[in-house]
Amino acid sequence: MPIFQKKFAPKVAPPRTQRLNIGCPPAAEDLDDFRTITLNLVDKQLCFIDGVWLNGLRAGQGGSTPTGTTAGASGAGVNLTDDLLRMKRRLKTVEQENNMLQVKLDVLVDLLTENVIELNEIKNQ
Repeated sequence: MPIFQKKFAPKVAPPRTQRLNIGCPPAAEDLDDFRTITLNLVDKQLCFIDGVWLNGLRAGQGGSTPTGTTAGASGAGVNLTDDLLRMKRRLKTVEQENNMLQVKLDVLVDLLTENVIELNEIKNQ
């Protein structure tokens, strides 16, 4: 009787080849409806856009709060902040896209240069 024998060795489960819910159709919901989530509060509306909660005045309120005071200055500041945040995000994505296109252009120019050199060598021979 060996001393170092495993007392418990679980069996490996076989891989599942079929779906478990054969009778149920796959979910066919359109997930684009859930990309923009809005939360309406008393005098503000928060929107979850591209992973960030953005502030804004409730649409159709006319810039006045329920107490009768105007909220033009704070609402404009909030909207400017949201616009600035959106523009910074867009700038970052455009810069990344520009860098990727620059790399692709450099690769294509290198390939073209190699082909032109090979073509000149073939013509000289």
